[in-house]
Amino acid sequence: MKSTYPLSVYQIALTYLPEVGPVKGKKLASLYPHLPDIFRLASYQPFAEEALREAEKTVLLCAEDQIQILYFEDSEYPQRLKDLYDAPLILFKKGKADLNAHRIVAVVGTRHASDVGKKVTEELVQSAIKDEVMLVSGFARGIDIALHKACLKFDVPTIAVLAGGFRHIYPHENAMYVDQIVATGALLSEYAPHIPPASYHFPVRNRIIAGLSDATVVVEAAGKGGALITADYALNFHRTVFAVPGSLNRPFSKGCNLLIRNNKATIYTSWDDFMQELNWEQAKDRLALHPELSQKLFTLNESTIISLLHREGQLSSNELLQRSEIQQDELALILLNLELKGMIQSTDGDGYMLA
Repeated sequence: MKSTYPLSVYQIALTYLPEVGPVKGKKLASLYPHLPDIFRLASYQPFAEEALREAEKTVLLCAEDQIQILYFEDSEYPQRLKDLYDAPLILFKKGKADLNAHRIVAVVGTRHASDVGKKVTEELVQSAIKDEVMLVSGFARGIDIALHKACLKFDVPTIAVLAGGFRHIYPHENAMYVDQIVATGALLSEYAPHIPPASYHFPVRNRIIAGLSDATVVVEAAGKGGALITADYALNFHRTVFAVPGSLNRPFSKGCNLLIRNNKATIYTSWDDFMQELNWEQAKDRLALHPELSQKLFTLNESTIISLLHREGQLSSNELLQRSEIQQDELALILLNLELKGMIQSTDGDGYMLA
């Protein structure tokens, strides 16, 4: 075994150790900030050489294919995803899309998309252009690829989250869209380039789609399936879910109608209603009054608070504490500083909103 490796090798090798998933991996990285120390532990030393050797191969593959490796502590790692309990330690990205774009929305649905579902998806993309929203989906057949194709048609950046490595594009018929997506958006996966998709990857992949996004729109869905799994992830992550209602006689409206009936989703009727529900119209007005909000004049934690209030409209101090994961004492100081700067204002009942 080599005496030293590049840091990226240790980061990836951590995911190759037995019984080390995202949660345990982050815990180990927290306990041992000098990552090589993990591979010297008695419980992992027998597996260290193989893990590091495989990770080194992965780094070389990424360099060859121009794939960016994002470790969960990197600044370019998506902040919306980072706060989640089981966020991936490593993400592989190909393309130029900003994973921390100001507004990101997931659009998902059945693999058996109807003409109506495809039309709704295309209209949604057209409506999103003026508001500079990044659109995310899972590159699957049906609504997913309809979303990506509409984004390419109208020159809207899109992120395709894959259930395997980039050398194993699935489904094969969608491979023709990869280069176009990469040119303006991105491919994203938690799986190294050489790892093929497996059946259990798909539902797990959906947590990334939901976690990347401020909101999720379910266009069409049966009573069970991946789209509803994505919606459940979004709800668990305290993100807003919308569903397009459909005829009671259509099997792929059943899932959307159930989400609405069970108060798990807001009815999606138009893009303007969508913007109002998320308070994004009000946020646009605030940004027009405060152009400095869009400039990088704040610390990372201050920017996090501004982003949360921009997205949600109003939050209590407890909600800000939970969503930001900033220490309570530090959060109190940040809120005071932002009030003094005239960026936020307190409301009745221990709430805060942009000034």
